[in-house]
Amino acid sequence: MLTVSHDPAAVESQLSSCELMCPRCSGRLRPWGFARERTIREGVPVVNAQVTPRRGRCRGCGATHVLLPGLFAARRADAAAVIAHAIELSTLGLGHRRIATVLTRPATTVRDWIRTFAANAPAIFAAFTARVHRATAQALGFWPAPASSAGANALGMLLAHARVLAGEHAAGHGGVVSLPWYYAALAGHGPWFFSTTGWPVPVQHQPALMRRR
Repeated sequence: MLTVSHDPAAVESQLSSCELMCPRCSGRLRPWGFARERTIREGVPVVNAQVTPRRGRCRGCGATHVLLPGLFAARRADAAAVIAHAIELSTLGLGHRRIATVLTRPATTVRDWIRTFAANAPAIFAAFTARVHRATAQALGFWPAPASSAGANALGMLLAHARVLAGEHAAGHGGVVSLPWYYAALAGHGPWFFSTTGWPVPVQHQPALMRRR
């Protein structure tokens, strides 16, 4: 499974040009039909959306991979924006039951999101600190102040990473690009960002966002 752009036209262009790399062997993916349709819960109150991800096949090893748009996370029935909102509220001190009420989701589901993010927080902070640090001078203005918890520190670095990535994406075009932190996180780490899979080792070989030319 690979995180790709939320824009289907961009994904088709990348597949046709063999720009997407296989998560298994770094070979190039070509079009290979579609994955099964799935229902994703979006928004507050809940709105059910039907999503049918594209699928690609590696020209090297022959493996097929689901290409999941950066608005969704692997093995999660809710949109990434909803999960991200829960994490933001948690870092502000709200408990999972109160967050579940705000988001109109099951308390056990919200508790799982928050526990998973808390468990991954040190690895998230380390991985995205390295990403932001590689942005050198540009990152200095975005570097977050230390926070009171590992989760808040991780979220602060994810916000910084989103700002750096947005700047890189818009470089040379005089425009302004704004990226939600969860989209930037999925684009950089891959579809398993909101799970225990792939931590602390990243699972995606390339960013999902193409730099503008």
